[in-house]
Amino acid sequence: MIETLGWVCTALVLIGFIVNANGRFLPALIWWIVGDIGWIIYDIYIHNISHMVLGLVIIAINSYGIIRYYKNKRCIKQ
Repeated sequence: MIETLGWVCTALVLIGFIVNANGRFLPALIWWIVGDIGWIIYDIYIHNISHMVLGLVIIAINSYGIIRYYKNKRCIKQ
């Protein structure tokens, strides 16, 4: 079961890369966040704290990217 979670998370993060490569920035960030949430659950289960912290940092960076995306979108409309 836990190994399946790892593979699902890998697939989600890879989908994010593919979506980003196709120029869809915001959906890519969302795919990455969902994948990293899964990785955090996986890391807690296997006690991999360093990778869990990495996942938390990546989620924070992607969340910042989403905030900037919407902030810039509002500035362009004005």
